[in-house]
Amino acid sequence: TEFSQMGPLFCGGVPVRQDGNPRTFHHKVLIIDGETVVTGSFNFTTSADKDNDENVVVITNQDIAKQYLAEFDRRWQEGKPVDSSDVTCR
Repeated sequence: TEFSQMGPLFCGGVPVRQDGNPRTFHHKVLIIDGETVVTGSFNFTTSADKDNDENVVVITNQDIAKQYLAEFDRRWQEGKPVDSSDVTCR
């Protein structure tokens, strides 16, 4: 979409994948240092920060972080590599 950050991340050399399960994936999660999980409805956008009613939960627990990381790994494997011909880098 016009709001996707996939292109800038891809062009910046960050490993990215396209959703392998389109229109159903809705996770919003950061996993930091294998211990901290940040999750909730927050979209990490200016409108989410300034205009919307959003929630964010920060969990500091290695066991929970491992579960979130396992889910991330499953979704990553399900994802599709980005076709560079679909992305215009500036």
